[in-house]
Amino acid sequence: MAEVGTAVDDIDACVASWLANFESSLNGREASQTAVLFAENAAWRDILAFTGNLRTLHGRGSIEDALKVSVEREDRFAFRISETVSVEHNERTGRPALEVVFRFDTAIGHGDGVVRLIQDESGELRAWTLLTALSELRHDLTRKPNARPSEQAYEGADRRNWLDYREIEASYADRDPDVLIVGAGQCGLALAARLQQAGVDALVVDKHERVGDNWRKRYHMLRLHNEKGSNHLPYMPFPENWPTYIPKDKLGDWLECYAQSMELNVWTGTSCDAGSFDPETRRWGVTVSRGGRRRTLRPKHLVLAVGVSGAAKWPAIPGLEEFSGPIVHSSDYTNGARFRGERVLVVGSGVSGHDIAQDLYWHGASVAMLQRSKTIVASLRPGAEKVYAHYRSTAPLDELDLLNISVPYPVKRERARRLTEEISQLDSELIEGLNRVGFRTHTGSDGTGFQMQFLRAGGGYYIDVGCSQLIAERKIDVINAHSTAGFDAEGLVFNDGSRQPFDALVLATGYQPVSDTVSDLLGSAVADAIGPVWGLDDEGELRNICRPTAQDGLWLIAGGLAEARIFSRFLALQLTAEVSGIRLAGRR
Repeated sequence: MAEVGTAVDDIDACVASWLANFESSLNGREASQTAVLFAENAAWRDILAFTGNLRTLHGRGSIEDALKVSVEREDRFAFRISETVSVEHNERTGRPALEVVFRFDTAIGHGDGVVRLIQDESGELRAWTLLTALSELRHDLTRKPNARPSEQAYEGADRRNWLDYREIEASYADRDPDVLIVGAGQCGLALAARLQQAGVDALVVDKHERVGDNWRKRYHMLRLHNEKGSNHLPYMPFPENWPTYIPKDKLGDWLECYAQSMELNVWTGTSCDAGSFDPETRRWGVTVSRGGRRRTLRPKHLVLAVGVSGAAKWPAIPGLEEFSGPIVHSSDYTNGARFRGERVLVVGSGVSGHDIAQDLYWHGASVAMLQRSKTIVASLRPGAEKVYAHYRSTAPLDELDLLNISVPYPVKRERARRLTEEISQLDSELIEGLNRVGFRTHTGSDGTGFQMQFLRAGGGYYIDVGCSQLIAERKIDVINAHSTAGFDAEGLVFNDGSRQPFDALVLATGYQPVSDTVSDLLGSAVADAIGPVWGLDDEGELRNICRPTAQDGLWLIAGGLAEARIFSRFLALQLTAEVSGIRLAGRR
């Protein structure tokens, strides 16, 4: 292998040489020769291209072991440097490296990748991080897109117009879908849109009366706390004149518009009552109720796009059932108008707890927050904005997404730690003000802040949009749960026997795990077999999200809008391959 020079031509030649060696050793099934192209502490994230899964391999030894198992005799690969993205020397991941975006071809499709090359002690060029991601399947191997009537067909003898054909298509009167998606939020719709583009027949069902109600029916003042640029859905970006932080009703209306514009088949007002998988026919039987009628659908694949949470979680606090005033869970909270002039205790200090406490204060309530555990807090500006700065670039969104997912877990964790330290310095006055009044903060179990907390637990943090200042100024009181013994009919009881009366309680205490939803719909045996959903596995990948589960034909997708856009692509690829009879590399 060549050493890296300084001239552009020399750099390009060295990069091309590394890719050529990588291609040659892979095609020659020389696992040890491939592994030696990596640094000892390298990390290779593969999404469907080699392992048939979402995996991150840590260290040269693990990479060699995986290659011995994954790369088969018939697999052939061809790599080439991207023609649209220049090789760049940067420190995006915390250390100097040559960042190379490339394309590659496999027997079944095409992929995109990013490699970051560093020089070892001898001056040899080796991979420090590598991403390989399958991005599309060969069109000649997949089923053709569903035939849509031509303009001339609309003028035929049957006099059916576009709306007539859409109603027939969405009725499923004479067929079952290939894929049944439960949940018409951002994840379910993004997946349905990608499947439609691939020609896979997908039906989305949702319990709400309108698409977007999962956002509209949340508390009145809710808006996104991350920037518009990171939140576009596939094929239809938000208009440029939209606000940076999108209000929940505006987002709900957009989801409804998205489903209509993308011509997705969606049944609203539809509940899923029960489901079971038939191993002989390899189809599901899912009973749904819609408009007073029940029907059993028999799709090949079932996707739960119901988020990472299940039913509302009511905390096990002594005496809670004795409280005589109204108790409202955050899932049922709309606004604070009904609590004007009342003493209200908000139980919980995550995003919902803060937003609701702030809304109650604005509506004239006397508000206290019961903090049960330390909370990660970061300012929206200038703190959390730094996390989303990547998406302020003018580069194409697909390129930004590729660079985003190219950072493997160990590097992402260290980058999050450095960024959290920077945000903590910027927010020092904010944090000191909170700590002064008894609000307990931290930066995560390993100092990686709200970014990693979201991936690990889905909650336990707050991006400040004004409530922290109210707390620091004692306009919203803070009560440490460790000082309390529970509730009685009048309010909160403290360990010393004293009491603080409240007129109402709002429980911002989160939700049951989505595995409970799996159990309710498909049975405890299925839920136990697939195990926990969300959170990170030993390799740093999300558990059971957009990847095969232990139950044949069962898939899950969850996350915010960015996760919906990025990972719906990979779940759609897997479902398209399954429906088309294509075996992904690395799958047996």
